[in-house]
Amino acid sequence: MKPLPLSLVADWVKGKLVNASGNEIVLGVCTDSRQVRQGDLFVALKGERFDGHDFVAEAIQKGAVAAVVARQLTLSVPQIVVADTLRALGELAANYLRQLRAERTWSCVIAVTGSSGKTTTKTMIASIVKEVMPTVASPESFNNEIGVPLTILKATPDTIAFVLEYAMRKKGDIKYLCRIAPPDIAVITNIGTAHIGLLGSREAIAEAKSEILGDWGLAVEGQRDYAKFAILPADDDFFAYLLERAKANVVTFGFSPNAQVRALDCQVDWDGTTLSATDGKQTVTLKLPVLGEHNARNALAALAVAKVLGIDWGIATEALEKFQPPKMRLQRQWLDPPGCWVINDAYNANPDSVKAALRTLKALPAKRKVAVLGEMLELGEFHQQGHREVGQVAAETVDLLMVVGENAFGIAEGAQSSGMPDERIVRFETLEVAKVKWRDFLQPDDLVLLKASRAIGLERLLEQ
Repeated sequence: MKPLPLSLVADWVKGKLVNASGNEIVLGVCTDSRQVRQGDLFVALKGERFDGHDFVAEAIQKGAVAAVVARQLTLSVPQIVVADTLRALGELAANYLRQLRAERTWSCVIAVTGSSGKTTTKTMIASIVKEVMPTVASPESFNNEIGVPLTILKATPDTIAFVLEYAMRKKGDIKYLCRIAPPDIAVITNIGTAHIGLLGSREAIAEAKSEILGDWGLAVEGQRDYAKFAILPADDDFFAYLLERAKANVVTFGFSPNAQVRALDCQVDWDGTTLSATDGKQTVTLKLPVLGEHNARNALAALAVAKVLGIDWGIATEALEKFQPPKMRLQRQWLDPPGCWVINDAYNANPDSVKAALRTLKALPAKRKVAVLGEMLELGEFHQQGHREVGQVAAETVDLLMVVGENAFGIAEGAQSSGMPDERIVRFETLEVAKVKWRDFLQPDDLVLLKASRAIGLERLLEQ
């Protein structure tokens, strides 16, 4: 981070300086007192389980120069008192980004959203862009009103590209993030069923995701109010809707022959995914170090960004072939006993992503294929339907199905309804029961898929 005087920070967040001269220098920003470094500004956020105000003294003791607080503390430490510390974090990041961009003749904000594939696509894009320009990118899934500002605040005066990931749980969330960091290039991976329980329909999800394209309410402030380029999924059911919402230049990607950046061929094997792609002028063939046709789509989105930025696809191909996939996204792990490979895709799940993972499993060679599936959360009234649909796909793709958690038993029902015999279905009432018994059902040389929502913690099955 570029060093900033505390007085400027206070101005940016519309806060009141207390016990401070304003000449103190901020070298970084932190919201976790355990990770404070010398010179940091500690932002005291209040969550469901912890209140950052309780850790201000600890943060100062560890070297923080000041704290942003929602109420003046009796501690004799430098403070910036604001109405809302979370909003202040966003305002700080927005102003910092604005200052950095004003000091450069050219810079670029690339933002990625979608129902699934956000983190992988963002990581692919970052791996390409950093080959040609100084880049800051969201680590892992730093994709909300805390993670996005913290990512921006990691940038230095040399940073040219900002590769960010925008998540949402309700309408308006992405618009808020766009007001902090208005994207030049907006990428939408797909419109699926993630969070359908929170928004009610795929139509509502499409509306919320499309906030990344424009109408952020910045025009009244004299700022650009739309993405200059929209990277859109040509194969998606909601493509026409997204296309209508785009405000400027559109580049499409996908397997559709009408996509501007399209797949010519895609083959999945144990070593990864071989993709041939073209934009009509450039054609490349590359081997992605990740499994699945859906990851080929993610790579097409990344190639579309490279096209917009004028990055040679030769450079992009090399970057994609060596990029490091995020953890627990179709991650291959050896399990011994019994001596078999596990595809750990347990980071998160929704009906669309589970179906994609099952189809990837089907494409791979193995003596016997096993799916271990847990509950998919935030489906609301679609909970039963979503789980049954996954079970129906599982019946067509695996030899043995294990379902973990009573709330996921709809998967077993769906599999049975599609003709899967009961002796090929194993039900575990809880994760703890599964941890004790699941290996008993495995055989040497099985190929096993693990997938469930993040809160389920299905990866704990791999613990010894």
